[in-house]
Amino acid sequence: MLTGRCHCGNVTLTIPYPSKTATECNCSICSRYASIWGYFKQSQVTLTVKESGVESYSWGDKEILFYHCKNCGCITHYSSASKSDNDRLAVNYRMFKPALLNSIKIRHFDGADSWTYLD
Repeated sequence: MLTGRCHCGNVTLTIPYPSKTATECNCSICSRYASIWGYFKQSQVTLTVKESGVESYSWGDKEILFYHCKNCGCITHYSSASKSDNDRLAVNYRMFKPALLNSIKIRHFDGADSWTYLD
C-alpha cells in the first residue's frame, strides 16, 4: 500500500500499488494544477479526510470533478461527474513521495488540442 497526502495532512489517499503509467495533461486546468494523474477503480482507493473536508471544482462541460483540500488547497484527486463513467478515480501523484514517480512511465496527453497521447 502507498499513501499520499495533501500539504497539511487533512486528506490522505491510499492506493494498493503504483499504476504502470501516469498522465501529465496540458489542458487549461491540469497544466495550471501541475498534476500527474494515476488512474484506479474507486474501490481501490481509500480516501481519508480529517476535519476540514474537501471541495470540488468543475469547469466547462462539468464532466470531471476536481477535489482539493479545504484547508491547504492541494488538488488531491478527480472523479467523473457522469453516472455512466463513475468507477474511475484519478489520484494526483504529486501528493505522494517524489521517488514514486521515478518508477512510473509518465505519458503526455494533449488535452489542449488533439485529445491524444503525444508519446
